[in-house]
Amino acid sequence: MESTIDDVDNEALELFKNVLEDSKIKELFDVRELDKILEYIGAGKIDYNDTFHLNKAGALFFAKDITKFDIEHEIKMVRFNGIEPVDIIDKLFSYKSFFKLIEDFNNFFDRNTRLGGTVKGWKKVSIPEYPIEAVREAFINAIAHRDYTLTDGCITFYIYDDRIEIVSPGKLPFPLTVEKLGIDIVPRHRNKKICRILEKTKYMEHIGTGITRMRHEMHEFNLPEPEFINEHYFKVILRGPNGKLILPKNIKQHIKSNYLNLNNRQITALEKMFSENINFSHKSYSEFFDISSTTSKRDLSELLEKELIYRKKIKNSYCYFI
Repeated sequence: MESTIDDVDNEALELFKNVLEDSKIKELFDVRELDKILEYIGAGKIDYNDTFHLNKAGALFFAKDITKFDIEHEIKMVRFNGIEPVDIIDKLFSYKSFFKLIEDFNNFFDRNTRLGGTVKGWKKVSIPEYPIEAVREAFINAIAHRDYTLTDGCITFYIYDDRIEIVSPGKLPFPLTVEKLGIDIVPRHRNKKICRILEKTKYMEHIGTGITRMRHEMHEFNLPEPEFINEHYFKVILRGPNGKLILPKNIKQHIKSNYLNLNNRQITALEKMFSENINFSHKSYSEFFDISSTTSKRDLSELLEKELIYRKKIKNSYCYFI
């Protein structure tokens, strides 16, 4: 389709400027015309009549109406109730340009995943169900590397009770294999123009290391490594805590630090309360650690004073919870 600079969405352009990591391009917005900047980043061309035309990559990022460019780019986000794709809690189907789409992804992820909390220092720290950086990396990879020539499918972002699945049309580009992911760090791009624009932003600034960083983030959250399936479509599966709140490694390290001055029993009790969703009474704490009732009360009282746990009276005794 013939397009002009009038097809460029100013809101999408502002979102691009907000996530730019390339300082040279940031400076260009103050001194160069918009059409020349877009041509410079590979989003289109200025013809011999001095008219700017978006290319397909540019349309996916900056077009007001991408449907005018005949590009298959639908995204389906669904939150299912349970572990099967049957009962839908929330859904969002989008045809938006990439930076608007990423905003939709962030909002959908936030409202459809759980958020727990612990105390760091003396402040409450939120603990998400999944590491957002790992999930976002998988999502960005899906839109960057999908096969846009395939017209019989779309990118799907499905959240279940126990996992997230992200599916993108098209297999890994040759010669990449699942076994080489994260090992062969030489970038293999099916959509070079799309990746060149993303590389200028915070979403793809470390070239060729995305899978490694995804694995690292999941490891830091004490969650299983990502699973990759390379068939007709490319699928990423991120296994979650399945209803349990699992402490990230850095939070555990903080709890173990001398700053909170906890003994080994208290640290072990907190870890079990987080990971196994259990509570302690004075009696069960004494029996678990084989200590006296006096020591049990002292340990739990200290955790209560530091606001790491709370106390609730059940029948005639107190129970302590995260």
